[in-house]
Parts: sequence; C-alpha cells; structure tokens
Amino acid sequence: MSDRIAQTVVKRIIEPMLHPDSYGYRPGRSAKQAIAVTRKRCWQYDWVVELDIKAAFDQIDHGLLLKAVRTHIREGWILLYVERWLTAPFETA
Repeated sequence: MSDRIAQTVVKRIIEPMLHPDSYGYRPGRSAKQAIAVTRKRCWQYDWVVELDIKAAFDQIDHGLLLKAVRTHIREGWILLYVERWLTAPFETA
C-alpha cells in the first residue's frame, strides 16, 4: 500500500515535466487525441518519425534511465524510490 502511495506522489511530481506531446497514460489524454495531432501534422511536415516501443522498458538500460532521471529530478527520496522500483524482483499474484 505504501509503495502505491509513493508511486502516485512521484507520478504527480514528474507528470508536469513530461513533453506536451506525450499522450500515453496521461490524464485527460487519449489515443484519439494523439491520432488527431498526428493527422494535423501530416499536412504540416514532409517527414515522419515512427517508433515502436513495445517492451521498451523490458530492455532499457537501468543505469542510463537513472542517469536521465537524475538530470531532471533533484529530490533524493524520488531517486531512491525509482532505483528501488527498477531493481525490485518481478512478482505475480
């Protein structure tokens, strides 16, 4: 229970720092909105960047991720929690 509370607090602190074009798992944002923005931009630009991030967090280098988090987050307790979450063993219920 305390871990879930900590995740929610960290989410509320980090969320405003995310890029405005980030739509995944954001309150008030949807896949339909992301598609609408994409359609609009297709008429504005002559190029497209497509990324497939399926299982990206299964393969991400935790050291690099922590380095990136440390660049943007100064609160020691958040860094401690993020490091613990990344190193916690996977459990299924």
